[in-house]
Parts: sequence; C-alpha cells; structure tokens
Amino acid sequence: MHIPISQRWSQVYSRAFRAAERGGIRSRRGFAMFMALGALVIVAVLIAGSSFVTTQEARLGQNQLVQSRAMAAAEYGLNRIQADWDKTPNLQMANGAFFDTNYTIANQGTAMVRYLRLNNETFWIVSEGRATVGNSTSAARTAVKRVGAILRLRIPTIKTEGAVTTGGNVVVKGAGQIRGNNNTAPGWTGCAAGPDKAGLVIGPNATTSIQKAENVTGTPQVTQSALAADSNTYVRFGDETWTALVAGANITVTVLSDGAPTTNADGSCNKSSITNYGEPWRTAQHSDAVTACNNYFPIIYVSQTTSSHGGRGQGILIVNGDFSFNAGFEWHGLIIVKDDITKANGHATVYGGIMARNADPAADEQDFNGTVDILYSACSLERAMRGSAQVVQARHRAWTEIY
Repeated sequence: MHIPISQRWSQVYSRAFRAAERGGIRSRRGFAMFMALGALVIVAVLIAGSSFVTTQEARLGQNQLVQSRAMAAAEYGLNRIQADWDKTPNLQMANGAFFDTNYTIANQGTAMVRYLRLNNETFWIVSEGRATVGNSTSAARTAVKRVGAILRLRIPTIKTEGAVTTGGNVVVKGAGQIRGNNNTAPGWTGCAAGPDKAGLVIGPNATTSIQKAENVTGTPQVTQSALAADSNTYVRFGDETWTALVAGANITVTVLSDGAPTTNADGSCNKSSITNYGEPWRTAQHSDAVTACNNYFPIIYVSQTTSSHGGRGQGILIVNGDFSFNAGFEWHGLIIVKDDITKANGHATVYGGIMARNADPAADEQDFNGTVDILYSACSLERAMRGSAQVVQARHRAWTEIY
C-alpha cells in the first residue's frame, strides 16, 4: 500500500516527539554563569598582560634613562678634565704614575676620572660615570659607563736659535751680557746638556753695535737669518699661535707687576694670584724659595707696552707692545715681544731666550744697556714650553667607550 511522502514525514516527527516526551530533555540551568566566569578569566588575563607590558616598558625606560645619565656623566668627566687641566701633571708626573679626581653633576650622577701618564707627551684618561634612578633602595637602578681618551700635550715649538732673536738692529752697551752658550739656571737639576746657540739672531738687513765684543758670546756670536725677519716666527710656534697662547694665558694684565710666588693655606701653590709668576729659585741658592711653585710655569699676557720692575717668574711672557727691563727683574723661560726691547736700568737677568719682532726695523732698535744679562738656556725654554702646554685629544682613535 502506498503512503504519501508527507504522511511519512508526519509519522517520523510524531514518533520523535513522543520519544522526547518519554526520555525528557534535561535542563541547562547555570550555563550563563560558566560563560561569565570564562569572560572574567579572559579579561583578567588581558589586564595582567597589559600590566606586565606596562611594567616592562617602564623598566626599559628607566634603564635607558639611567644609562644615558651614566654616559653623560662619563663624558662630562672626560671633557671637564681637559677644560680644567691645570698643567701640574706636565712636569710633575713620572711616566706610569696616575692619580684620580672626582666630579659631581647635580641631579645627574658622578664621574671618577683617572690620569695615567704614558710618556713625556701623552696621557691615558679614563672617566667612569655613575647614575641612579629611583628613590627607594629596592626600586633604585644604577648604571655605570666608562669612556677613555688619549690626550697629548700641545707643546709650542719655538724657532729660536740664540739668546736674542729679532728682526731689527741691536745695540749692546755698558756691562750688559748676551750669552748664546747653553746655561743651566742655578740650582736647577735634571737638565740635559744642550747645544750652544748664537748670542744674537738678527734679520738679513739688520745691523749690530756691540760696545765690548766680549759682552756678546755664542756659536756664532751673531748670525743673520731670514726667520728672524719673518713676522710669522713671532706668531706661530709649531702647533701653537700667538692668538692661542694669549687665549690660554693664565694671567692677563695691562701692567707687569713685581712677580712673587705665594702659597695657599694648605701649602699648595697659589695659582689664582695674578702676581704669582712661578718660582724659578731653588732652595740650594735661596733659602726663602717657594718650592710649591717650582713646577708652575704660567703664560702671562701683557696687553700693552710695559716695563719690568722687581720680582721673578718663569714660563712664557707675552708683551703686546714694547718691553723695558728694570732693576731686580729675573725671568726663566721665554719672552715674546710684539715690538721692541728697550734699555734697562739696573740689573736684570733672563735664563732662556727673548724674541722681539721689531715691527719697524728702520725706525727702532733693540737697546741692551746697563747690566742686563740674557743667558740662553735650553732647559729653561723646554720646561717653560712643556710646563705651559695645554692638552688636546690625539687625532686618531683618541676616544673609546670601554663599557
């Protein structure tokens, strides 16, 4: 017997419905709670992850900040040591010796700088910067950075071939002495033997008038040189120039005073005094010598024509004009005069050398009268150059980040 399809499907649905009534469909109460708990867990995981990422970012930021501050402190120490170079190590430190100094940068960190002398002209400088971020001990972060540099002394190279170098005419009268033979200042030790030089070095067209031949000695007594007439000889000194020496002068004045070395309360040399030109005396000859200033070789710049009075000093004396000797003056090192050296009254002594450009040779002459003694001294010149030298970074591979 044929049953229609629609009737067949109706029977199927009827039997299924009755089976469902007999077995029953179990209640699903509490399903929404599990869904809510699952959602809360997911939200908690997201919040925890976000908090972790935020904390990590904050820590990374603090780490970068403290490392930047430590590097800035290290570089500050390296740059500050060059700016504050007081020239004490130039002569006072032995090769291989070292000492430390410290700097504090407000709200930034600290720098500990160590000098190590490598040889007569170079130093190895290491600056260690430390910085801390955070107030509490547990949360504080500290970073350490260390940088190093090779510094070299920029020592002037003086083209002097005699006790006196000048482009103009020279007159020597009375008991004045100009000695080109190498001399060592009384009491100075550790001076190497140096060659003898000419007594006078003058320009090719310059003349000399020497009252007593024995008052000017040297090898030779007088020599004529194109360098003496070249104005560059008096403004360029190897790596240094007149302008650089003036800019780096320890003392700048309009009138040269009676130089007298003095000390601070702790016994160190008082380098802040504008009348302290260093101490050329040694206790073997002078019991009142101020030995704390024996290694102080300042650069003194006198901005106009001046006269020397009494007193003593050592280093490089630069006069922007004429210079006149007077009684009681004693200088060890180099004297550079833009114009002329004029006659002296009374006794004055120079160990080292004098360079006078003589801007107008036809109208002026260098007049050494009275009892002025100018004695060429290679040791005095070398120590004046080295003792007054500034430091600069070496040209190649000078700076390095150690860590």
